[in-house]
Amino acid sequence: MRILLSFVLLVSFLFAQDIAIVKKVTGKVFAKRAEKNIRLNIGNKLQKGDIIITKKDSSIGVIFHDGTLLSLGENSILSVDKYIFEPANKKFAFDINMKKGLATFESGKIGKLSPDSVHFNVPEGTIGIRGTKFYVEVK
Repeated sequence: MRILLSFVLLVSFLFAQDIAIVKKVTGKVFAKRAEKNIRLNIGNKLQKGDIIITKKDSSIGVIFHDGTLLSLGENSILSVDKYIFEPANKKFAFDINMKKGLATFESGKIGKLSPDSVHFNVPEGTIGIRGTKFYVEVK
């Protein structure tokens, strides 16, 4: 019984770290995770703390668990610093840090249920989310 319980807890912990799924990839796109560069392909999962890096002539499209859509164009660097989507417990947090590149963003349920919990940071400030769809370029 202890082994089964340990297994269930381990699987729950591992699943809880997945925050998004890659739906589209063109060219070379990587996630920097725990000092490793992981080449991203369709179906890969993203985790909190991942730094997404697109190379020249590359792009990625991602869907987060709350339905948020994120697309990055070539030569982009973006980190997912915080992501909590627990509607049953009314816990929400979504912090993204765009270092450079091109992005389109369409907020999902977190942006609708708790707009103050979503922060899209760029080098010169933060974009406020209010059920928003926007395009941003950081040079």
